Amino acid sequence: MVDHLVDDVSKMRVYGSTHSLTTICTDTCTPSSSSASSSENCKKNNTLQMHMRLDMMSPMDENNSTGSDSTVMSHLLSPKQRIRSADSSFSDISSDDGGGYYSRYARHRNKSRNARYFFHNSVFTVNNFKVVLSFAAWFVSYMIMGVFGGSVAYMHFERSDRDVPDPLPDFGYDRIPYFCPAIPHVPHGNVQSIVLFILYTIILSGVVLRWTPRFHPKSGTVVSNGDGRLILQHMFHLNCLVFLTRTSTVGVTGLPQPNPKCVEQQHLPVTFGNALQFVMGRGFPPHACGDLVYSGHVGCTLICMAVLHRHGFMKNKIVAVGMWTVAAIGIYFTISCRSHYSVDVVLAFYFGYFLPEWYFNRSDARVRGRVSRWIRKMEVRPEDFEIDNDDDSSSEESDIKGNAAELKYPMSISV
Repeated sequence: MVDHLVDDVSKMRVYGSTHSLTTICTDTCTPSSSSASSSENCKKNNTLQMHMRLDMMSPMDENNSTGSDSTVMSHLLSPKQRIRSADSSFSDISSDDGGGYYSRYARHRNKSRNARYFFHNSVFTVNNFKVVLSFAAWFVSYMIMGVFGGSVAYMHFERSDRDVPDPLPDFGYDRIPYFCPAIPHVPHGNVQSIVLFILYTIILSGVVLRWTPRFHPKSGTVVSNGDGRLILQHMFHLNCLVFLTRTSTVGVTGLPQPNPKCVEQQHLPVTFGNALQFVMGRGFPPHACGDLVYSGHVGCTLICMAVLHRHGFMKNKIVAVGMWTVAAIGIYFTISCRSHYSVDVVLAFYFGYFLPEWYFNRSDARVRGRVSRWIRKMEVRPEDFEIDNDDDSSSEESDIKGNAAELKYPMSISV
């Protein structure tokens, strides 16, 4: 009879039920019952009647009675019934909205909702969309430089029938001998491209490591504040400025090309269509001959160094010395490979310094104007993960005044 009663109780338990279930066992014991078996059954029935009240309305009562109830029930149930009863009697307690019980269906629905909104919450976000726009601006600027800068420069540089380059007099060429080792499996096979690749790899590694906020597991201190998107955007935006400014200078005046690797190209008069096919039709990245003023390799190298300095990659002096040594090697080989004249490198230093200065003054709201507002709205800052940044335009005035007062910048600059 006990087994039959337990089966009935197990079947009546429902997931997430908030009803009270009380089993009343009729006391069939009489004082005249003298057999040992009937006395034992009577005790079991009385014990079962005492401990089979299952009140699921109060989690506290259930928690308090778990020890005694489970102890008695574990002795009364067979192993098979024990497993079946455990599978059909446990409910999840919700601590979210005041403590009801979740059924298995509700828990499954919650997981489904989280999976459904995963891409919306983690991938298709406004911050990630801003990064995609920055990448699109970088790519478009690079293509503009290839079409209207490199192609025009390749068409304009002076042609010659000589079998060697006929460069202009250059102070750097007088001091630095020609030396350009060919590196296999590298685009264009020169050292300055390797240097750029190393610097870009370091920046992208930092972007990945600092993409989201990270904290020390023991001390709880901030390891990274989640500025990976901002680092990537700074690299994209500053490279855009280099590409666009270089487009405005590289094709304006054609100079005799000094690179021995371009001797064959200086024999052939070309049209703009031929130049476009030569520069843009040989794969990515585009490569031209005669695109001299100013040096894109040196300009991008200095931009990488500005980003590394800006975001604290070179706080360690040894690391800083190593980074600048790598950058100096790339700049040296730009002249020793005769990829550019010395004036191209000097102008690249000017652009590599003043372009980040111009950009970061507006990024930090030290200078007011439409360009400053546009830059700040485009950038993904770490505080955007905690505070809604829709009121940037209204708070820009106070940001400008605070930064200007701290850094003693003039308040009347307008762009």
